[in-house]
Amino acid sequence: MTAGPPVRWSTAQRYLRAEVKRVVALLRSVRNPDAPAVGDWTVAQVAMHLSQAWLAVPGLARQDLSEVRAIVPGDVVPGAGERAGPSLIGDMWELAAVTKAGVDADPERDPAAIADRIAQRAAAYFAAVGGAATDPRPWLVEGVEVGLATLTGHLLNETVVHGWDIATGDGRRWDIPRDHAAAVFEGFLVPVMQALDRRALVNQELAVGLRATYEIRLKGAGRHQLVFDNGALTADPPSFGPPDCIITADPAALLLVIWGRVHQAKAIVERKLVASGPKAWLGPRLRSLMRNP
Repeated sequence: MTAGPPVRWSTAQRYLRAEVKRVVALLRSVRNPDAPAVGDWTVAQVAMHLSQAWLAVPGLARQDLSEVRAIVPGDVVPGAGERAGPSLIGDMWELAAVTKAGVDADPERDPAAIADRIAQRAAAYFAAVGGAATDPRPWLVEGVEVGLATLTGHLLNETVVHGWDIATGDGRRWDIPRDHAAAVFEGFLVPVMQALDRRALVNQELAVGLRATYEIRLKGAGRHQLVFDNGALTADPPSFGPPDCIITADPAALLLVIWGRVHQAKAIVERKLVASGPKAWLGPRLRSLMRNP
């Protein structure tokens, strides 16, 4: 399966450069690397994971995952550390174990040292990709292909979300620019939904029997449709139909809700997510219909 055409290639690169600059500066000023950040990870562990994302995704771009495979123990997921193909994992649900193993395998926890790694890897990535935005190549998951623009969107997603994790864990305010969050949704999340199996990201128990069209209207950006059909999901079908539920969303709030950083009830109360349309009551169900790796 291959993702749809890349979007806003030069713009996404510009946003990514800005986020790299922000997160590198943040890491060099971290006050408490041992503070809890997200899940069981500390600030320093999240930083390490981000640095490894900056190893894996550029590796996918140049179709060489040897550096990543060198740090992932082969027995974490059967065959993951020794996979000979161009992708890192065979199934989306192997990802959590592989990323945890990667963080555990590298003992570096100095945020400044990790910042240097990210800066160096980002500089190498930007130098390597140049203006080539359309050439599809294998993604993390075996059998899934995306374009370089989607890989840039992937890196933007990692840097934006984990920058928020690191800052929040360190007791800092960290605003996500609306246009950067919208670019993650449009340039990464939607293309990946299109490229994966239509049931891969859907909670099958909650979506069984449901036929509904959601329209996501991103403030200051575009609109997108998510069509659920008895456990299958189609993102941005070729022609948009009349929506059952319209969600008008602040892009940054939507991104943080999607990744479980902010509870959707908070975003709804703050009117950063507003449902309307003939079946507005479907709005609060959307988050529970989706599965996160």
